[in-house]
Formats: sequence, C-alpha cells, structure tokens
Amino acid sequence: MTSGPVVTSGPAATEAAAPVDPEVAAVVLDLLTAGRAAAAPPATAPAGAPSPGPLLGVWAHPDDETYLSGALMATAAHLGARVVCVTATRGELGGLVPPGSPPGLTLDRLRVAELAEALDVLGVREQVLLGLPDGGCAQVAQAAAAGPAGPVERIAGIIRELRPAVVVTFGPDGFTGHPDHRAVSAWTTTAFARAAPDGARLLYAAASTDHRERTRDVDELLGIAVDGADLDGDDGPVVPPGALAVRLNLAGRLLERKVAALRAHASQTAGALAALGPDRFAGWVAEEAFVDHRGRVSP
Repeated sequence: MTSGPVVTSGPAATEAAAPVDPEVAAVVLDLLTAGRAAAAPPATAPAGAPSPGPLLGVWAHPDDETYLSGALMATAAHLGARVVCVTATRGELGGLVPPGSPPGLTLDRLRVAELAEALDVLGVREQVLLGLPDGGCAQVAQAAAAGPAGPVERIAGIIRELRPAVVVTFGPDGFTGHPDHRAVSAWTTTAFARAAPDGARLLYAAASTDHRERTRDVDELLGIAVDGADLDGDDGPVVPPGALAVRLNLAGRLLERKVAALRAHASQTAGALAALGPDRFAGWVAEEAFVDHRGRVSP
C-alpha cells in the first residue's frame, strides 16, 4: 500500500482477549461476507468458515474513526478481517496541548499518537495518514483533489490494493456538517466509484432517530451538531431505523472497549467524559449506524 504513510503494528495487546458481542458479530460477519467474492479473504480465517472481506474506513481527523466505527472495526478485526483506517489530517487544530504534556509536544504529534493507541485498543493494525491540513480539506481544489497525487487517487489506490468488501466514511452531510468531513466524503465516494471491486459496499455514517432523541441533550450540552439546520430532511445524517443499512447497538464489554479506545483520544474526549460521567458517555456512543451511499445524494 503506497498511498500514504502506513503504520503497522504487531498484534494489539488487547486482541487476544477481545470481547465479542454475538449479535454484533453476526451483523458484521454478514456485512463483510456478502461481497466476499470480490474481496481478498484473510489468511487467518478458520478453514470452512465464511471469509470476511476487508474493511476500509476513511475519516478526517483522529477520533472520527472510533466515535463512528470503533466497535465495527474491533469486531471485524476479531473475526479475522483485514481492517485499514485512513485519516486525512493530523488534527492539529483540535484545541490545545493538555497541561502537563512533555515540553515541545505539538497537538498534531499527540493526536497521531492517540490515534495509534486507540486503534491498538480496537485490534486494528493498519493505518494510513494522508497528512492533509486540518481545517483545509475543503480548500483542496477540485482538480488537485482528483489529480494523480490528490486525495481521490490516493484513496482509490488503497481501494485497489485492499479490495475491501465494505468502505465506511461520512455522508455528504459530514455527519456534523464539518467541511473536512464533507470533503472526505466526496473524495471517498469518487474514489469508490473509480476503484471499488464488484460487490463492494460504500456506507455513510448515520444516526437513528430514536438514538438521537435519547441523546439529544448530550449533543446540546457538548455543543455538537448532528442534524443542524442545513442538514435536516432526507439527506441529513439522522434517519429512521428502517432506513439504516447497518445498525450496531453496543453494550457490555464491546461498549467498554469502544469507550477505552475513546479514552485513548484523551485530548479530545477528557472534557466530555468529565462533563457526562462514564455511564452517560457510554450511552451516548452506544450506537454505530450506517446508510447505503446509493440512498444519499450530494447537497
């Protein structure tokens, strides 16, 4: 894989004891085997068992991947699937370096280290950093983005090499409306159309209406927009449960593992954890949901 710096670690320390939710595992296995004829089977798949194809996530900033797909990645990795996480930026605009950090530590270096730790908790051993400017993805000119060295072709190159069964990313809404999120969605959608193998699926991060109603007070407390004024309606990220292509309801040890991975992103999550407390925070992140990209159009 040559489309960006690849960080590959050995088996995650937590992987051997990875908690698995049988219901979630069944959903993820079905998701990753439906298009398995198009995807390279993992070498670790047990003989005679369905072979889950690779899973590719493409996100904008460190922590996006864990909030929106942490349990999906952890379960896929536990099932033997190859899981690759692509992150467009290093998140250098995401606040201040926490007090007490080592002298000279910059936020971008801290967030990349946090990303590596979070992925280790989830059992994910492959990541690609595109190294694009935080807050500047939307300013990448369309011609440059689609050119030979642009992010579209870099993501397409990863898709060609990996041959994923499933690609997950933001929808055109960006989930929160963030311009970087929207740009990454557009790049990934174009790259998928350009390079995806037959049978592969592209899924956009979403939220169910019922989970959104249960956690709306948390979003408001933290000042997080999920269905802002310009995102309401058919093309917004909040949809009825029946419109979802995949919905993972997290509980028990799998949810605890996702929260542990989010704790690794301490520069971004410590404030929310302190404000909400562990139980309320866990309830807030206890759903991972996706819609099929064919049901969404660019605004």
